[in-house]
Amino acid sequence: MRELTVEPLTKEAFAPFGDVIETDNSEFFYINDRSGQRFHGLGAIDVSDTAAPLISIVRAAGFDNSLSFDLLEKHPKGSQAFFPLNGERFIVIVAQGDDDIDEPTLRAFITNGNQGVNYHRNVWHYLLFAKNQETDFLTIDRAGEDNCIVKKLSANYTISF
Repeated sequence: MRELTVEPLTKEAFAPFGDVIETDNSEFFYINDRSGQRFHGLGAIDVSDTAAPLISIVRAAGFDNSLSFDLLEKHPKGSQAFFPLNGERFIVIVAQGDDDIDEPTLRAFITNGNQGVNYHRNVWHYLLFAKNQETDFLTIDRAGEDNCIVKKLSANYTISF
């Protein structure tokens, strides 16, 4: 079994895998007669075909102290964005690779509860889960089927948080 260290989620560290969706240190412009700030373009929706982007809510399970995992998935036809609706921190596990997972690039990040992520198309990642409790996530991704590839890792990994 291999242990993976969880690191804080930052825009710079996560850039090879996607976008961090957050307002901290993000540019904005005023709207609605200056009564609102629009943090525009925090992540781009990317679909490779004519399927429509969807907005959904995913209710994900929570884990308290540790997690073991032995697989990752990727979506070749569309990006996927997840933002917690209840301010819950969540763990993001990602890796690079084309047809196969490049296990030496495997990384785990923890959000601060006010951040979401937008996985780029074809980025290997683990399943969505919250750090402590069941949580609802605003989700933006591609409609349709045939957009999920799942592969086993060469070993079982664990993370503690």
